Amino acid sequence: MPKETQPDQPRYEDLVSQIEALVDNIESGDLGLEESIKGYEQGTKLIKQARTILDQAQQRVEAIDLNQSQESSD
Repeated sequence: MPKETQPDQPRYEDLVSQIEALVDNIESGDLGLEESIKGYEQGTKLIKQARTILDQAQQRVEAIDLNQSQESSD
């Protein structure tokens, strides 16, 4: 069975926690404009990574469903 994440790929849950922390920091109003923009940029990168993980998970679920369908029709 394939691994859920690559060795250098962070866990989805960790990415979500990082994104939430960035949002909290930006929304706090304590950051200056430049820090807010850097946080936004970092957040968009984290979101892209999280979406990749979700897409991979969806493909795995679809493959499992396909295999189950094929096994039950045999």
